[in-house]
Amino acid sequence: MSNRPKDPREDMSEEELVELVRNSPFRKFGKLSQENGEDIPSWGKKIYSDLEPINASLSPNPSITFKFHIATEYTNLAGNLHGGSAATIFDIATTLVLTLVQKEGFWERWGVSRTLNCAYLKGAPGGSTVTIKCDIVGLGKRLVHMKGVMTDDAGNILVTCEHGKVSVDSRI
Repeated sequence: MSNRPKDPREDMSEEELVELVRNSPFRKFGKLSQENGEDIPSWGKKIYSDLEPINASLSPNPSITFKFHIATEYTNLAGNLHGGSAATIFDIATTLVLTLVQKEGFWERWGVSRTLNCAYLKGAPGGSTVTIKCDIVGLGKRLVHMKGVMTDDAGNILVTCEHGKVSVDSRI
């Protein structure tokens, strides 16, 4: 039997886990403003509020599923999701999975990306809504490896992602 204290998230329902993600400091980052109330400009910041968590689970591994509407601002000249937009969406969406495991002294902060690899398999048309499922594949004190899969309504895989991060939590 393990001596580790039980994490209260282990008893949370799927709805409670989704709410945890919805209220995450990671997600609220996109809504920060300066002391004078003016918006802090940041490319891609709107993605935080456009990612709508619809499902979250701790088992068999921490995962979150989002719905995401591909607005015109995320598209290329052909009217499909721009590759840079897709990479940014995955960067943010996979990072949000850390909400399910973070605690004091453990993945408390963003961490920084070490790798972010996307495979673009099929165009995602502007105006459509996609599903993005993100999972933690491997998690340690300093490194995490995550994956993401974007699908259309028919279940076709459009884009996949592998994302590695390193923790920047203090070692003190």
